[in-house]
Amino acid sequence: MKKAVTLDPNKTYQKLPDHREPIGLFVSPSQYIQGWGVIGMLGEYLSLCISGGVGVVITPGRYRVLGDRIEKSLSDAGLLAAHTIFQGESTLAEAERIAAFFRKSGQPVNALVGVGGGKCLDAARMAASRLAVPVVTVPTTASTDAPTAAHAVIYNEQGVFVDLEFCATNPLLVLVDLEVIAEAPPRYLVAGMGDAFSTFYEARCCMENPAARTTRGGRPTMAALAIARQCRDVLMEYGVAALEEIKGRRRGEALGRIAEANILLSGIGFESGGLAGAHGVAQGLTVCEDLHRNCLHGELVAIGVLAQLVMEKRTQEAAQAARFFKTVGLPLHLDQIGFDPARRGADLDAIVRSALGVFFIRYEPFELTADLLKAAILEADAFGRSMA
Repeated sequence: MKKAVTLDPNKTYQKLPDHREPIGLFVSPSQYIQGWGVIGMLGEYLSLCISGGVGVVITPGRYRVLGDRIEKSLSDAGLLAAHTIFQGESTLAEAERIAAFFRKSGQPVNALVGVGGGKCLDAARMAASRLAVPVVTVPTTASTDAPTAAHAVIYNEQGVFVDLEFCATNPLLVLVDLEVIAEAPPRYLVAGMGDAFSTFYEARCCMENPAARTTRGGRPTMAALAIARQCRDVLMEYGVAALEEIKGRRRGEALGRIAEANILLSGIGFESGGLAGAHGVAQGLTVCEDLHRNCLHGELVAIGVLAQLVMEKRTQEAAQAARFFKTVGLPLHLDQIGFDPARRGADLDAIVRSALGVFFIRYEPFELTADLLKAAILEADAFGRSMA
């Protein structure tokens, strides 16, 4: 396997300029645009920032549905465009393939546009770094908070989490078309709520632990924690209504609120607030091929949220989270993601080992051992069953 790009902002941001205190760090995309039908304005929005040509990385299904609209939008704005189809996994090899394709395209590429789900956007992000151009993300579901980030998650060919790769900057533009979001199956919006619901609890954990750092190496800011808290509150206020709008094919306020929470509030909240136990457990669960194949990221994060809150002995908040998960259709226990811990003890041990290898799970405010983490996962599973 090829090595990731070696940029590591932690080496800079973890330095102590006064030799005593760590710096606070807040990062975000340059622009976030959300609205109904905005994908048809992509070219015009980009023409305010760049000129020349752009590359487009797009999933096969989205190309069939959106390809013509995107190409017309770019052409009408005077931007040359070439496209390549995303091959399905955000591996280093896929990032290298995309970058090589655009190097050989015969036209200038002054920005790289990713159109699709989180893995497509991550691959576009890594390829943009290799081309030394800004990335533009166009999420086609509100299922993760990946679109706003300045780093990509690397998986292997089997879909198991491998590492993170850092980018120099956050996206130049994040474009969220609510018409496109509304067309996705409701399960994706629900999974996005699972991912986003963890944001406050992980940011709070990092804020309260002086040793914790964000993924870019700084300390969380109060702004990030406030955004993370607002993210949770919006989910609980508008989550059910947003699902009703999608299922009833009605255009209303709630979907926009939840799309913004899932993508922007959660994205800024996690990257400038920090990650901890919930995402550590979620990434550990991907070691099981069936869980990676059959579950969406936010569904695994929901399991991680309950494990984190149980570890932290925050029983009332765990109950609040479980009630919300039940209301919107997120999993409360392992059986609901197709995992029987009583019959798969070896797999559970592998999940624990994998989770402990994720650096940010160590930001929990106590020494985290394999026995403690395994016990927390099992206790959270039993708690979730009692609330189901």
